[in-house]
Amino acid sequence: MHILIINRYSDDFADYGRYLDHTRHRVSYVTIADHVPMIPPGTGHVEVVEDVRDADSVVAAASRCHVAAGALQAVLAPSEFDLLTAALVREKLGVPGPDTEATSLFRDKVRMKAALSAEGVRVPRFRAVRSPEDVVAFAAEHPGPVVAKPRGGAASVGCFIIAEGKDPRRVLAGRDLSDYEVEEFVEGPIWHVDGLRYRGEDIFTLSSRYLDTCHGFSQGRWLGSAAQGGPEAAAVSRFAARCLDALGLTDGPYHLEVIEHRDGLVFLEVGARVGGGEIPFVVRDVYAVDLFADWFRIALGEPPAVPPTAAGGAVREYAGFLMLPEPVGSTLLSRTSLLGQIPHLYAEDLPEPGHVFSGDGGYESILGRFRFRASSPQEVEEAIRRTVDAYRYELSV
Repeated sequence: MHILIINRYSDDFADYGRYLDHTRHRVSYVTIADHVPMIPPGTGHVEVVEDVRDADSVVAAASRCHVAAGALQAVLAPSEFDLLTAALVREKLGVPGPDTEATSLFRDKVRMKAALSAEGVRVPRFRAVRSPEDVVAFAAEHPGPVVAKPRGGAASVGCFIIAEGKDPRRVLAGRDLSDYEVEEFVEGPIWHVDGLRYRGEDIFTLSSRYLDTCHGFSQGRWLGSAAQGGPEAAAVSRFAARCLDALGLTDGPYHLEVIEHRDGLVFLEVGARVGGGEIPFVVRDVYAVDLFADWFRIALGEPPAVPPTAAGGAVREYAGFLMLPEPVGSTLLSRTSLLGQIPHLYAEDLPEPGHVFSGDGGYESILGRFRFRASSPQEVEEAIRRTVDAYRYELSV
């Protein structure tokens, strides 16, 4: 096959030689300059663009690949932010795969919640907005805190929780809200369900509960997660499956978030992609499921390689992770390693002394990343808290 990859990464997420045999397939790239040295030999055609966020330039570059190396038969985009661009390429060049209509249900938070609400799934009350005055009007109609967020955002970037009684115009002053939504703030622990679907069936699913929240991480707090089992986890998995069925996801990975409200489960958001941060690593290490590799296999019409032990649904071991955010503007002088000191901590990824925290670290170039595995969720959660207490580092400003 002639496969196009739209890539914005230059780290381990972009090691496409692991997922695709570049001698069996012709693999072309539309990518950034920093990634070019990582491209395996035997590629079909490479187009470098200055900014992958510019959809028009990516579509034009993809068209040049289509001409230079032959008709494209598959278009892959591992980043959530490139899924709609990939759909545009498919539509322009007549390539099979999800189109913009199907993709937008997993990128546009207004459309996804509207579709689920129409199917009877409980979602926060919400509205598309374009100005602070729109948020003021919504807040006046819905007592309690409200949340303003980008319709196509991820990782809580650009998200604002506005307390009841606070003036949204002051909180959102100077913010471009032309592509925002507002919704009621629903109180409760947040779960994330990560899995893989093939021909309409869940062949791997894992329900985990966050310790703190992604929004808290964006505000400088640590973020943890521990896989869960038992009736609670089963109920969350069933709820997630109902959401995915309603949105029409039959093939590929997903990362879906659910609020455990005191009177029932409430949908938060979903992406038709592999979860970020440490999720793909702990799933691979603990459950022997490579979500990226299987995503590629499914997209190429091949069966996934999920092992029977992972596909059965029963969790025999519990994975977890901890991420410590960037102290933006600081330089790391020293830090400790905790491997061998914290029970159930099996891997860590730490910056080297001298690293400058620029604010561009996302979930990768941060103060510390830790992975855990244990025989119970409680052991994972305890190990996470012990790690937070034990990790020592020194910074200069």
